[in-house]
Amino acid sequence: MGSSHRWRILMLLQNNPYPQDTRVRHEAQTLSAAGYQVTVIAPSGRGQPLYENVDGVHTYRYPPPPSAGSIVGYLGEYAYSMTMSFLISLYVALRHGFDAIHAHNPPDTFVFIALFYKLFGKRYIYDQHDLCPELYATRFSDGDVSRSFLYRTLLWVERLNLRFADHTIATNQSYKRVQTGARQYTGGAHQHCAQRAGFAADEAYCASP
Repeated sequence: MGSSHRWRILMLLQNNPYPQDTRVRHEAQTLSAAGYQVTVIAPSGRGQPLYENVDGVHTYRYPPPPSAGSIVGYLGEYAYSMTMSFLISLYVALRHGFDAIHAHNPPDTFVFIALFYKLFGKRYIYDQHDLCPELYATRFSDGDVSRSFLYRTLLWVERLNLRFADHTIATNQSYKRVQTGARQYTGGAHQHCAQRAGFAADEAYCASP
């Protein structure tokens, strides 16, 4: 796209309300200050409206799911959150439009929303805040998880993100090693991986894939 185009970014967030999540708030405000149009979809916090403009960032919210404490609970929470995020994203696409989806994990299942929009030429930025397979192993397993169906499924979904993202952002050097091949992944966005020290908006959104 030409330099005169004002990039429109849709950020997806599930595990915290916005603007309470400080990392997401910093990135959204950095983009907005740089001239990007930014929209965030996130669960609502106590007393928050379903829509408000937060310092120039369009913020759409949905009622949060009940707190999950089991595997079944988390599956229900993520299914509900992905459904709400997708439905709201359709409205955002019509109301504001967007050129790229910037997904903040967990969960990694935002990739399925991104894959739908990639059919229409949208870019996908995978911002890996946590390693979801390791989160599962820490919370729900006391032993070897390498043969666990859920663990292997989480690895597969993580791989989808790394394969189809146009750009990835890593929280630290160990996460960057995962993104650049420590899990023996091939192809995808490992060639366009940036470690989050200061958020580099131009690198994330304007670099050629």
